[in-house]
Amino acid sequence: MITEVTAAGKPFVHVHSAHCESGVTASLFRDRGVEISEPMIFGIGSGIFFGHLPFMKMSGVTISTFRSQPGAVFRKSAKRLGGKFKTARFRNPKKGMDELRRVLGTGQIVGLTTNIYWLSYFPNRFRFQFNGHNIVALHELENGFRVSDPMLEQPVDCLAEDLERARFARGPLEPRGFMYYPQSVNPGPDLRAACLAGMKDTCNMMLKIPVPIFGIRGMRSLAKKIVRSPEKLGFMGACRELSGVVRMQEEVGTGGAGFRYMYAAFLQEAAELFASDALTRLSCEMTAIGDIWREFAVVSARIIKQRGQAEETFEKAGGLMLVCAGREEQLFKDLAQVVKKLKA
Repeated sequence: MITEVTAAGKPFVHVHSAHCESGVTASLFRDRGVEISEPMIFGIGSGIFFGHLPFMKMSGVTISTFRSQPGAVFRKSAKRLGGKFKTARFRNPKKGMDELRRVLGTGQIVGLTTNIYWLSYFPNRFRFQFNGHNIVALHELENGFRVSDPMLEQPVDCLAEDLERARFARGPLEPRGFMYYPQSVNPGPDLRAACLAGMKDTCNMMLKIPVPIFGIRGMRSLAKKIVRSPEKLGFMGACRELSGVVRMQEEVGTGGAGFRYMYAAFLQEAAELFASDALTRLSCEMTAIGDIWREFAVVSARIIKQRGQAEETFEKAGGLMLVCAGREEQLFKDLAQVVKKLKA
């Protein structure tokens, strides 16, 4: 943790986070005196999800997501914790930057959605086109801004022109200068009620969406697609699609195994809050499921790199995903039953 001073002379504690949106949201709440962890924000905001979106592509590869849609964690956690936030988008980049400067000038820190490719404080090898990266602007500098990026160990400086390009990048999910900051925050939120609302919503999203590309149905659909892919696409085409799944899982921020571990941490915190042995057991099970997702990524990488071809096959990779689907289905069914028995 690194302490930084905002324009209002108020200390801001920078915390390295596992995920940008949940990390930024937790930072905005902590800045207003509500001590809350990133896993709590992630769980209360119903962050865990799955979707395979054949109608959306990134770099020519179909998008798979292991989390809820960008912005949902912030919106849902803010509502469930009793926070009132000001949000804004802009058509004109100059107006968007002027408004950021105005708000920062009042001493308020501001959450921003950006395209990570244009944030030059990242080394080139870590920059790619992604319009959903969240950071916190702390105060203005002579030639730019001091920002808290939850992916980094400490606050950094960002040139004004780079931040403008990042905020107004074009392409899928373009941010249009999206900025958000708290107007008021409940200093004593009802964490039990917020946790129950988040868990119930997550169970519904994973189990009850009747579209076969989302939730558990989406996992099973993609797993079967992976098994059949060499016959339909050829070996190289199948590898390309599989590499897209792994990239979305491990690199782009949609966090397959990582988000399962984070949700396990949320369930453990909730178990302590409710003194629930059942939630503790589900936390352990979610950690084990995260391990299988990680194994899926390793097996897939070996297939793509053509290492260990005899034992690593598309059928094995798809089979591991089917195992994840089965175990997550049972976990969320069990969680739904636990939620019914718990009281806020």
